[in-house]
Amino acid sequence: MSALLFAVSCNADSLVAGLSFGMKKMPIRWYSNLIVGMISLIGTVLSMVFGKSILHFLPESLASILGCIIIMLIGAVGLIHFLIDHFIRKKPEETVVSELSLKKTIFLGFALTLNNAGLGIGASITGLPVFSTVLCSFLVCMLFLYLGNWIGRSRLSDFVGSFAEPLADLLMIGLGVYEIFY
Repeated sequence: MSALLFAVSCNADSLVAGLSFGMKKMPIRWYSNLIVGMISLIGTVLSMVFGKSILHFLPESLASILGCIIIMLIGAVGLIHFLIDHFIRKKPEETVVSELSLKKTIFLGFALTLNNAGLGIGASITGLPVFSTVLCSFLVCMLFLYLGNWIGRSRLSDFVGSFAEPLADLLMIGLGVYEIFY
């Protein structure tokens, strides 16, 4: 049960990230979801296995802050692109459906993993079993990313209309800020 609670708490950002990309009408394909999940799995294993020794070199809070900064940068860059495209270039509104590139997928995977590294270190120190914790985290990460993306591409984004993209970017920035102070 502790492993599942750990997985849910450290992967809430996967739900928000999926929601963000879904609101931008960017589907996260199964292979992208798998890549993010595998990066998260590897990051969780490494943070748990080496948790006690890493604390001697890198404070737990620093790893979490780095992940939060990357998540905020993803949102900020998207928001800046939106503002430039809609207020400076004033291009007509169009719905462009694109996919996450491999580069963006890997970047997202590392951002989510860095954000969770501190929790993995803490879980290791508290004695959570590595195998069940890593397995739960992997499955919850993929589930939350999928669900968030599905919800984001649903009627919710139609409801918020042209503000879906900046709202999604603000959600990413807000998530990063929240995680820093959480």
